[in-house]
Amino acid sequence: MKSVRKQLRSTEAAYRRAMKSIDQGHLVGHTLDVISAATTRSDLNTALTELERSRHRARRSLLARGIEEGLSMSELGRMMGFSRQLASRYAQEMGDDD
Repeated sequence: MKSVRKQLRSTEAAYRRAMKSIDQGHLVGHTLDVISAATTRSDLNTALTELERSRHRARRSLLARGIEEGLSMSELGRMMGFSRQLASRYAQEMGDDD
């Protein structure tokens, strides 16, 4: 989350520079070059993808521990804020890793 927050701040700063550049009458092509738009977009997408992977791993770890403690898929899903079916899918993924 720390790296995503950092990337979000960086992306926001780049977009603010872009808006200011456009407001000053610069051409879009020039503005996009100045803020390295393609790299900015790609870096943000990479950070968000890694956040999603981390969140997925964390959910799987919590589910594994909950299963060890005897909680049902329904209980785990309800406690984590998603359906029993999604909890079961995470459990299936854990089984697939073995």
